[in-house]
Amino acid sequence: MEIYKSRQKEFEIEYKTVKSRYKLLGAFRLLIFLGIVYSFYLSVSQADSSYLYFVGVLLIVFLALLKVHSNLNWRLRYVEALKNINEDEVSFLETDCRNFEDGSEFHEVDHPYAYDLDIFGAKSLFQYLNRTASFIGKEKLALLLKKQLTPKSIEENQDAVAELAQKVAWRQEINAYSKISHLDIKAHQKLKQWASTEVVLFSKLSTILAFVIPVLLLLSIFMYYIDSTTTLWGYLVSAFFSLNLVLALSKIKMIQAEIGGADKVHETINSYSAIISKVEKEDFKSEKMLGYLKELKKDSFNASNELKSLSEYFEQLETIANVFVMIVFNGFVQYHVHILRKFLVWKKEKAHLVELTVNMIGEIEALNSIANFSYNNPQYVFPQLSTEQQMSFINLGHPLLNANKRVCNDIDFTQQRFVILTGSNMSGKSTFLRTIGVNLVLAGLGAPVCATTATFFPLPLFVSMRLTDSLEDSESYFYAEVKRLKMIIEKVQSQTCFVLLDEILRGTNSDDKQSGTIGVIQKLIREKTFGIIATHDLEVCNTTNSYPDVLINKCFEVEIKQNDLHFDYKIRDGVCQNKNATFIMKKMQIID
Repeated sequence: MEIYKSRQKEFEIEYKTVKSRYKLLGAFRLLIFLGIVYSFYLSVSQADSSYLYFVGVLLIVFLALLKVHSNLNWRLRYVEALKNINEDEVSFLETDCRNFEDGSEFHEVDHPYAYDLDIFGAKSLFQYLNRTASFIGKEKLALLLKKQLTPKSIEENQDAVAELAQKVAWRQEINAYSKISHLDIKAHQKLKQWASTEVVLFSKLSTILAFVIPVLLLLSIFMYYIDSTTTLWGYLVSAFFSLNLVLALSKIKMIQAEIGGADKVHETINSYSAIISKVEKEDFKSEKMLGYLKELKKDSFNASNELKSLSEYFEQLETIANVFVMIVFNGFVQYHVHILRKFLVWKKEKAHLVELTVNMIGEIEALNSIANFSYNNPQYVFPQLSTEQQMSFINLGHPLLNANKRVCNDIDFTQQRFVILTGSNMSGKSTFLRTIGVNLVLAGLGAPVCATTATFFPLPLFVSMRLTDSLEDSESYFYAEVKRLKMIIEKVQSQTCFVLLDEILRGTNSDDKQSGTIGVIQKLIREKTFGIIATHDLEVCNTTNSYPDVLINKCFEVEIKQNDLHFDYKIRDGVCQNKNATFIMKKMQIID
């Protein structure tokens, strides 16, 4: 945490410094502007053209200050983003304040495990991990949390995460650039659509006229300066100026179609150029990150410079909305025609770079989020991938619980691959199921897990813990649960899976529940399924007698001391012996 506090203080100081410069420069710009107005006024009121020289000089100074002011504004937002990043990390570690998007838009009730394990939404695993700032970054992180990776991909992610975890400053700089780029879903879709649209280049005639007419105008001005008594030169100056303007105005629709009404898209592209530059210049060792560098250099482009050029083209095209620039610049040199021509050539040759780099940055943002999680939890371990279906965890805890309150347990699925878990109410069964599920999700995307030792092999994960009635579909709780179980059974029949079931068949009577639960267990273990089923029905535990090599009983116990309940939340071998429902109801005077 100390590194975040130190960096927070550093950027607070820099932010104040840059802000002071920004305000001072703004005041100076205003003075220069007033000087321009006053000099022009003196030139007109005193009929003295010499004042126009002052206007010209001050105008040059004003334009230079405008550029410097714009750069300072960008720096101010960048430093503010870094300051806020470290503030958020300090608040998160000190008070568990999660000022991060929770990924609710990726919520899927029918997902095999996301809904049951609180992968998305408030206080979710996504919110705990998320340090992305762009839409594509969030999407890539959500995809990692929802899909199953191959063992090779998991190992590549583990290496990349381990490497990136130590690059705190680099990760935060990437995050800051992404924050100020404002690449939300709408901007992402516009860029994607722009990159995929067909490019129609200028005709040869348009290109020739864009060069020839300005040259003829320049010659006419020169001749008028030499021989002002000949009226022909004045007419030619006027005619060529007007023709330049007409030719430029004829391209307005094309320009508007390209920039698409996007607001300051050049800033977004410029931020992405800066991010790619950071990637290109960083020294990486992991195969995943080296693969990104190789992809960027595949077409012999310098991606960051190319994106910077695109950003400049966008910025220059956006000046079409400036009446002064549009009339004066286009009247003399067809300014926007030349910019549009270069812009279209760039798009035809390199438009694929936009989607490539946007997707790559999204993936890097997702990896940075996991790396940040790894850095914040140095005691967590990267699971070893087994090639012999070994799966075990020592001191396994729920990563989203406070470390001071977290109770860790050991669990091994290598010998008996399926556990029947019993325990009284509030003893910790459901929390333990979620602990296993969340850590398996983390392990499956290449993140470290909350354990001191871990070995696993990737398996499709299926969970049935949280089901609801559906009034809209006229579906009872029982039917919803049966549908879920049917889906799980169909999946395990086609491949080996890991299954977590919490007190299934609650929507039926006790006899049906018992026989149905035993039937489900027998079906699952016959299909070589790994997992745990939690139940209150102690008769179900007798099933282990028939399948001792596959099934094992585990339990959580509760003790009643001094007329109060005491939970230690430690898992034990065997069947639960203690009950607490009646005790609680008596204590709350619900029953006598």
